[in-house]
Amino acid sequence: MQTQDPLQDYIHTDKVRHILAFGAIGLCAGLMPSALTRSLALGGLLTFAMLVEIIRIPIAGREASLNDLFASEVGAFGGFGLGAAAWNVYEAVREKLSEQKASRRRP
Repeated sequence: MQTQDPLQDYIHTDKVRHILAFGAIGLCAGLMPSALTRSLALGGLLTFAMLVEIIRIPIAGREASLNDLFASEVGAFGGFGLGAAAWNVYEAVREKLSEQKASRRRP
């Protein structure tokens, strides 16, 4: 049994670890190619955050925490926002480039 979190030496606050972990997954959710898949991925991620806390209840030495859930969801929304913004910039640049390409073909 592990007595210490292996990341504790590098990231000292448990809440920051929650934010970073769920932020990374949220970033991936925000990069999904359609609004529907982005919404479904974000919903799944928020559900997963709740399940993680619920699963901790019966485990000895672990406890569920609303603060941990809040940190996880902050990370999920933050990462999702970054991913969705990056996807929107990508789409705008792609559209602009295709317009330029089309205008060069016209006589």
